[in-house]
Amino acid sequence: MKKDNWALGLGIASIVTSFISIMLWLCKYEPITWTLLDTIMTMLSLIVAIISVLFAFNMFGLRKELKNEIDEKLKEISDNHVIHTAKTMMYMEMRLLHLATELSKIDDIRQSIYMMLDTTEKTKNKKDVDYIINQLRELEKRYGDRLFDDTFKGKLRIRLEKVTSFSDSALLFLQNFKV
Repeated sequence: MKKDNWALGLGIASIVTSFISIMLWLCKYEPITWTLLDTIMTMLSLIVAIISVLFAFNMFGLRKELKNEIDEKLKEISDNHVIHTAKTMMYMEMRLLHLATELSKIDDIRQSIYMMLDTTEKTKNKKDVDYIINQLRELEKRYGDRLFDDTFKGKLRIRLEKVTSFSDSALLFLQNFKV
């Protein structure tokens, strides 16, 4: 905003200077003579003033548009990077969940489920949510109350409330899932 005001001030100053030079030329004490050279100089002065104002406004306007475009592109790149990182985290957590399931490590299984739900909260990918729900079904069959104690169910319910996109089969599982 300060640069816009500066450009406006510069443009107004150049127009005022041109106007003053024209007025001083007209206020000579000698008899007024209007020659072609005087007319050309006056017009050139006025044209230069107008061009400088237009240039200043265009320059700062273009700079602002360019800055906004660059900011939009950087935000898009940043969002894509976040989504790519989240997808990578989801893949890693899938592998860790599989490993923890094979080793029957209950705490690691819980942690992997939590991390996967946190990741799907950002990506909002229905396939990932379906994968988690299917894994929860299998884990419920395999471990029962040993894995699904009240604390785990409560934390799971809180994290599942943050995820907004569910498939029909996931909704059926969640209806049967009681805390």
